Amino acid sequence: MVIPYQQLSDDAINNLIDEYCMRDWGLNDVESPLESRRNQVVTALKSGKLVVLYSEFNQSASLTQADLL
Repeated sequence: MVIPYQQLSDDAINNLIDEYCMRDWGLNDVESPLESRRNQVVTALKSGKLVVLYSEFNQSASLTQADLL
């Protein structure tokens, strides 16, 4: 189930953003600073390219590309 990111607390969305940055960019694969990556993810969320996907089965949320749904 897709949920609007605006419905999440600041802590929750920031944790999802950090997890997405680490998962997709890794720690050492890209030299861009984490803050730059976070800004890119926030921009993608606001534009609808990324969405928050909640799994009822796993009872967890993650960020995913909207076009993969």
